[in-house]
Order: sequence, then C-alpha cells, then structure tokens
Amino acid sequence: MSEGLTLVPFSDFVEINPAVQIGGILSASRVSFIPMQDVSDAGEWENRQERLFHEVRSGYTRFREGDILFAKITPCMENGKGAHAVGLIGGIGFGSTEFHVLRSRSSADPRFVFHWTRAPQLRASAEARMTG
Repeated sequence: MSEGLTLVPFSDFVEINPAVQIGGILSASRVSFIPMQDVSDAGEWENRQERLFHEVRSGYTRFREGDILFAKITPCMENGKGAHAVGLIGGIGFGSTEFHVLRSRSSADPRFVFHWTRAPQLRASAEARMTG
C-alpha cells in the first residue's frame, strides 16, 4: 500500500442488501427483471427483460436504479458476474436471489462502487469469506 492511504471498510461507502420500497406499483405494471444468465462475466446486463410486477413481487431480489448487483454464489462471483442496474423501468427492478444488492452511500459514486466490485482484489477477499 502507498504511504498515506487509509483503508476503510466497504460498508463505509455502500449499503449491503438495503430495503427497496415498492409501494404504488400496480399489479399489471411492467418492471425490469435480471436473471443471473443475463449478466455477463464482464459485468454487462445483456438481455433487458421485463416482467409483470405481480409475477415478481415476491421470491426475487429487489433493487432500484443505480444499485449494483454482485453475484453471491460460486462460481459466478469468482467469474465476475455482476451489473450496474441502470435504465430500469420505473426505477425498480427484480432479479435472481443469487445477487447481493449494493447501494452507494451519499459519499460514494455508484460508478466507482460498480468498478470496485469488478476488482480481482475485492472478489478474492469475498471468496475468502464465503461459507456454506
């Protein structure tokens, strides 16, 4: 490490699996849907799917515009699967339960957080802490 740099916990600049308020969405509304297979190892959201809200309101991971999706299963996490959830229909999305959701705190730019989740050092550290 370079002299003068201070290490801070990741949780100091992101919320991990934050709550997502979904009140006011009509049952027949279309929402963005991101299954694991639509996220590449390069961090791209490849196939922009939609679902009806009533089809995904329970049993899926919820996130909102700007959140970062980070694979929590092996080998997807080690391979780099994840995405920056931008361009969501109505600002809300649903997806695989195999994602952790990371939300930037006001002190951090979401693009920085997304790029940091792509770093091999972060993924190696996450892999070392995996259980189960």
